[in-house]
Amino acid sequence: MRGAMISIRNLKKTYPNGFTVMENFNLEIEPGSFTVLVGPSGCGKTTLIRLISGLERCTEGSIWIAGKDVTRCEPGDRGVAVVFQNYALYPHMTVEKNISFGLRNFGYKKDEIKKILAEVLDLVGLTEHAKKKPSGLSGGQRQRVALARAISKSPDVFLMDEPLSNLDAPLRAQMRDELARLHRKLGATFVYITHDQAEAMSLGDHIAVMDDGRIMQYGTPEEIYDTPANVFTARFIGDPGMNILPRKDGIYLGFRGQKVGVGRPGGLDCIFIEGTVSSREHLGDAYRYRVTASDGSQFEMRRPERVDVGRRLDMFVRKSDIYAFDESGVRVADVKTLGAAAP
Repeated sequence: MRGAMISIRNLKKTYPNGFTVMENFNLEIEPGSFTVLVGPSGCGKTTLIRLISGLERCTEGSIWIAGKDVTRCEPGDRGVAVVFQNYALYPHMTVEKNISFGLRNFGYKKDEIKKILAEVLDLVGLTEHAKKKPSGLSGGQRQRVALARAISKSPDVFLMDEPLSNLDAPLRAQMRDELARLHRKLGATFVYITHDQAEAMSLGDHIAVMDDGRIMQYGTPEEIYDTPANVFTARFIGDPGMNILPRKDGIYLGFRGQKVGVGRPGGLDCIFIEGTVSSREHLGDAYRYRVTASDGSQFEMRRPERVDVGRRLDMFVRKSDIYAFDESGVRVADVKTLGAAAP
């Protein structure tokens, strides 16, 4: 199994009611990459997956997989496998029959099916559960069956539509590790949908941040986090997302809550902010604070020490930790070149 490049060119999707989800959409997904599509609900992530898989047809543009134009190809002829949020398992079939059903339909012989079953069940750690039905499995095990069924077809591309969203937090973390391991083992191209930016950052080697049918930024997790191209990406990526405060000249200043210091130190190239703690949230290893600045603007601060709600604070942020954006929300320059003062 090897990964395939996916090339999406000038894609447009308009539904019969006249609603256009995306237009002039372009994206190159590298072969063998783990690319995550992340964004709020309704931004076009699922539509894009359905277009790539052939479950929906595009209005304009083309989709290429492994150098082949598959725009008008049927789903079964595209070399992709789709893993859905709801697993889509047959409840009356055992694990092995859920996996082998599709293989029989594709004309695989019994000996071939037996060999593939043994391999994929071992790969996803379900060998001892082969005779069980989905009702006898945990949520994580049912998701593994869905993955095994997809793997059994040896696709070049896996398309995953929020496959972990139905799992509780500890199991979701475990399954993220499993998916990363499978990706390394298989070498296929993974395209993964989530609205959870933490999941995107932990899984993807490439991330496409989407909003309103557009790609706001595409890059590695480090690029997306460290050098956000616009206000939307800065606010969406990070825990918490970046604080964005307006300045009187129309420039917006952005900084992360982890970079807010307390006090008024001398000798540092920084901006100073006065404010009052309006709320506090205990995160276990730190506290997240909501702060109301003296001008009425609000921002979040993350600190290891406990501070009482209602306390007035002097705070600072180093200029090297501040980002600047123009009136349209696009990143414009290094703050030092703007002579940044307090918002």
